[in-house]
Amino acid sequence: MKVDVRVVAATNVDLRAAAQRGEFREDLFFRLNVFPIHLPPLRERKEDIPLLMTHFLHRFTRHHGRQISGFTPRTADTLLAYDFPGNIRELQNLVERGVISAPDGGAIDLAHLFTSGERLAQPMFSIGNRGQLAAAPNDPAAPAPVAPAPAGNEAIQALFGGKDLSRMSLQEIEETMIDHCLAEVKGNVSEAARRLGLTRAQLSYRLSRRSGGD
Repeated sequence: MKVDVRVVAATNVDLRAAAQRGEFREDLFFRLNVFPIHLPPLRERKEDIPLLMTHFLHRFTRHHGRQISGFTPRTADTLLAYDFPGNIRELQNLVERGVISAPDGGAIDLAHLFTSGERLAQPMFSIGNRGQLAAAPNDPAAPAPVAPAPAGNEAIQALFGGKDLSRMSLQEIEETMIDHCLAEVKGNVSEAARRLGLTRAQLSYRLSRRSGGD
């Protein structure tokens, strides 16, 4: 009786190096190493995070029978900046935790996700209760305080057309800065992200959100 078997093996260990150190059978390594596929960790392909966030959100809202509107802006920014030591499985677990914890009909916020000692990059700004730019609180789960943005110097005033920044929402400020920067670099998203102090994935997410993408 003939048997046709195809073996697909996955590992997070460098098997070639392990074989050279005598920690993995060299003959088995060469039997397995027919068509290797290297999949970088999630922290090295952050442009995939928005797509995975949306995929897991849809999966778990169906699975748990919840109505969740999405992610708050600061939650999306934090997930895009997070290093995910647990890789895609950690992102999957975080989104499922958020779907379970968030109020039905509401959005997933940081307080619904990071409850198991994860180390977060501290955001510099958040949105005040009236939609104004405010310094982010030390506790990412705490409500953002109301604080007007400083008027800034003449260059900033020129950028915003002389508008009173304390009366502008964070979204208006952000969109103005993004549009100005993209115009400066002739639409180069990677360079605009670098100048704005964002990752390319973070800027791409903001642009897709403005164009009506998930």
